[in-house]
Amino acid sequence: MKKKILVASCLAASLMVGCSSIGVGGSHADISKQILPPNDGWAAAEGPVTGGASAVDAHIYTVSSRKAFVDALKEAGDAPKIIKISGTVNLSSDDQGRELTEKDYAVAPYNFEDYKNAYAPSVWNIKPLIKKRPNRKLTGPLEEARKASQQNQKNQIVIKVPSNTSIIGLGDDAKIVKGMLLIGKGIENVIIRNISFEDAFDYFPDWDPGDSFKLDASYPGCQAEYVNANTGPQKCRGGRWNSEYDLISISGGKRIWIDRSTFSDGDRPDSLFPPVYPFPQNEITQKVQHHDGLIDITNQADLVTISNSYFHDHDKAFLIGNSDKKTADTGYLRVTLHSNYFKNVGQRMPRVRYGKIHSYNNYFVGNAEGDSIGDTAYERHVNSLKNKPKHNILRQALGAGKNSAIYSEANVFEIENGTPANAIGHMKGKVAFDKGSMFNGKMIDIIAEANKVNSKKTLSKDVGWTPTLYGPMPVLPASEVIEYVKKNAGAGKL
Repeated sequence: MKKKILVASCLAASLMVGCSSIGVGGSHADISKQILPPNDGWAAAEGPVTGGASAVDAHIYTVSSRKAFVDALKEAGDAPKIIKISGTVNLSSDDQGRELTEKDYAVAPYNFEDYKNAYAPSVWNIKPLIKKRPNRKLTGPLEEARKASQQNQKNQIVIKVPSNTSIIGLGDDAKIVKGMLLIGKGIENVIIRNISFEDAFDYFPDWDPGDSFKLDASYPGCQAEYVNANTGPQKCRGGRWNSEYDLISISGGKRIWIDRSTFSDGDRPDSLFPPVYPFPQNEITQKVQHHDGLIDITNQADLVTISNSYFHDHDKAFLIGNSDKKTADTGYLRVTLHSNYFKNVGQRMPRVRYGKIHSYNNYFVGNAEGDSIGDTAYERHVNSLKNKPKHNILRQALGAGKNSAIYSEANVFEIENGTPANAIGHMKGKVAFDKGSMFNGKMIDIIAEANKVNSKKTLSKDVGWTPTLYGPMPVLPASEVIEYVKKNAGAGKL
């Protein structure tokens, strides 16, 4: 591990005002010492987010391997620390730097082919249903081996970040790949900037036969009781592959600032892993999912600002709140998202439950073509197989989930073949607000127009709150958002 003594370019007096998310004060600024000033988004609602800005020289590190990264986090503990990422840190590697893959984590008798065949709908779903679904608790030696294999991988690639930490990328090529940063309960005051996060690949995804399962008579042969190979619950739609890891998981943490970073699946997108079961378990959404979210904010996490970042080429970007049943999240999950770029992302930018979300000056670019059409689920399924889009189908950008309160302001939505209902989607929520946003080049009332498209599930504009935490930079008009975001969003832009 290499430690470096750093000279801060922001004087102590200017740390509170001059080193914010909007600028660094010239080419000589030391970004590792920069903080988020008070009132600059939800993260700074209770004061500045300082991360490791006050770190002593002994707690300033430059790392280029998983071992050095983990050692730095452990050595400094909760003391203020700055960890600079040089080059690529591969979290799925051993202490000698050798990359670890599926064979290194797998526990016998697991292998994907045997697992896939053992729990295929034609085998598993013919058993008696439980509450109108196949048994969702898979049993047997292959499932036990899969769980043990996944735990082995989890123990290696999930890295816990302590409080009072700044993780800063050096130059324009800093990366953290093939793993997940976890900011857990009780952790606060964390800054992450100027890093490309890629490919939190789960080698051991699980098949959930009951996920999205439905007894739908429009599917030939679909019924609750098994009769033969052509008639029974195995002929019904449903079932999904699920994976374990996000690139960053904020699970109970608070006062977190993520800025000028890039998030993607790298060179192993899930589009390379199509459905493995025959009709009717071969919808596009039944691909073998090896990546979960890009960023998830859950379990009473609170006071988060995500700014000037680039999210691309992924299906489900991130959740804020992960269950309709988690009423304990009420009063938490307050998040600001501004000046971010979402390109070729399918949905959840974000999907929100319970939280108060301020989304402004973000730029959303995608294509809704390929979304299923037809009068019945069966027809929509058949038609979707004919389309075979190469892009991630943009189903909704902002997702208004249960008890959410999204305040959207001066965002820009460019959604080919889409409608305003793709910009702000109804997902069991009741309210959402927007002002000053642009949809496909036009200034429109997005909520009103979305309600016209989805007239049976409308959204009220009364979200019950008005943002006040804007920081030093004014909200840009929608007409200026694209230029600003393209110039500033993503790693390597500092």
